[in-house]
Amino acid sequence: MDGASLTGAAASRASAGRDIAGQILLRALNLTLGVGVTLVLVRTLGADGFGRWSVLLAVFGFVSYFGSLGLAQVAVERAAADPERAPHWFGALVTLRLALIGPVTLLSLGVCLALADDDAMRVAAALVCAVLPVSVLSALSVVFQLQVRNVVVTAIEVGNGVVWAAAVGLVALLDGGLVAIAAAFLVVTTLTNLAFIVLALRASRVHFRRSRPLWPALLRQGLPVGIGGLLTLGYGYVDQVIVFEIAGVRDAGLYGAVYRIYERIQFLPAAIMITLYPLFVAARDTDPERVRRLFHTAFDYLLLTSLPALAITLAGPEPITRLLFGADFADAGPALPLLMATFVVVSLGYLTGYLIVAYDLQRRFLLIAIGALVFNVGANLALVPSYGFMAAAWLTLATEVLVMSLSMWMVCTRMGVAPTGYNLPRIVLAACAAGMLAWGLNEAGLATPAWVAAGGALYAVLVIALGAVRLDELRALLRRAEA
Repeated sequence: MDGASLTGAAASRASAGRDIAGQILLRALNLTLGVGVTLVLVRTLGADGFGRWSVLLAVFGFVSYFGSLGLAQVAVERAAADPERAPHWFGALVTLRLALIGPVTLLSLGVCLALADDDAMRVAAALVCAVLPVSVLSALSVVFQLQVRNVVVTAIEVGNGVVWAAAVGLVALLDGGLVAIAAAFLVVTTLTNLAFIVLALRASRVHFRRSRPLWPALLRQGLPVGIGGLLTLGYGYVDQVIVFEIAGVRDAGLYGAVYRIYERIQFLPAAIMITLYPLFVAARDTDPERVRRLFHTAFDYLLLTSLPALAITLAGPEPITRLLFGADFADAGPALPLLMATFVVVSLGYLTGYLIVAYDLQRRFLLIAIGALVFNVGANLALVPSYGFMAAAWLTLATEVLVMSLSMWMVCTRMGVAPTGYNLPRIVLAACAAGMLAWGLNEAGLATPAWVAAGGALYAVLVIALGAVRLDELRALLRRAEA
């Protein structure tokens, strides 16, 4: 069967459930690899070197999004609504991104070179920015999103994580520095992007020729999404640059270490919403009741996967930070629960972000994003000189609360739904109980891995016992044949 013919409209709940479960299992493995790699990087580069690496990745992440302009979400929405022309939408996505990537790469290199404070950082900047042209190849991962086969994308990402971990380990064994890490990053990312395009072209037809006439439609809908997302990423990344420039390289290293954990665990809301988005689009105009059910279910699962991270890190942030990064990074501990609170807010932000596209609310969101960026940059410039990276952590949380609250109000008003889930009190109760147990065991002197594991285990038991998650539903989702 042609891959493009299997659209979100035809995907069953069982298929979506298995896809989410598969993604979470594989992404959990990738998270473990990512945390391990971060620990090795921290110890290999030290606080100062890791601060420089974090700033390069912040610029790379920000500018690389500028090259995508939210076009992938729009391409999925158009392909789901118009499956016969899906191959043309896929081709238009790739060719348009290729047209944008040249100026984007030069912009990224210019910013990185302007921020670099030594020769090694300049060379590393050139190597990191060289990744951008080949990153266009990964745009075809939307093929698997439309087919509700996101587990394929996740498997490629896990492969990337394994190879990246091996490369970082080799650099550490050879006593390499920032330049060697950047070179390894370029090689591993290039191989991963080649894997994306090879598998995507096998899974679906893609028409690159005659796709240019679709560019205006992609840009018309994608540009507001892209600018809004760019502004959102802007206040997420600009604080790291401000900390580096004002508070110094050590503060940038401390903040960058805990920020990497915050970034890594966003695979959870991403896995949920990447799978559910085509289902939202398919039901949007024909089955409003199903859309409401999907909304409340997504709300539940986004909180289900984010609240325990906040509860357990509140129980002992400094021991967790010391365990992960070593004694030199213990001072970063107070920022960890702030970023986990931000993670809870951002998880719900994934829901509003996708629905803003589905309901064509991008232009209104653009005003929210502009206001948030102005607030965040101004407040960081005012407070970071006195309070260092902790000001950046607090302002990241405050900005995300502002953006998510306004976006949720806008989306819920448009959809006519209440901003809640079916099992919110049960999820909150389970998270609070898990956090209290972890705190008590920490205060009693139990080893950090033990009280973290105990808190996580209690949470898993309680969400099942309280009915927030039903085992029979999980088994059915995992066993049911794909529709």
